Amino acid sequence: MNNLDALVQVMYNIYLVLNKEQLTFTFIDLFGDPNEQLTRQQVKDYLNISESTYKRKVKDGSLKPIKLPGGDRFYVKDLLAAYLESQRKGRI
Repeated sequence: MNNLDALVQVMYNIYLVLNKEQLTFTFIDLFGDPNEQLTRQQVKDYLNISESTYKRKVKDGSLKPIKLPGGDRFYVKDLLAAYLESQRKGRI
């Protein structure tokens, strides 16, 4: 699901709430499967951050990668705070 699809789903759910219908979207609808693993490059693209920002966030502990022989991996559910911070700063 891309960002446009997520936005459409959120708008539809706002419509349902305003019409006193049941809210039907979930975390998975907005952010994808929480157990999906992302690579280092996918995380940088997902958060719209540079390599230096990525390194700084890993160093200060705001991003905690799973170290694997093929490179760093992240669960989508662990990126929620970083995603919301990027959104707040206008990167996304």
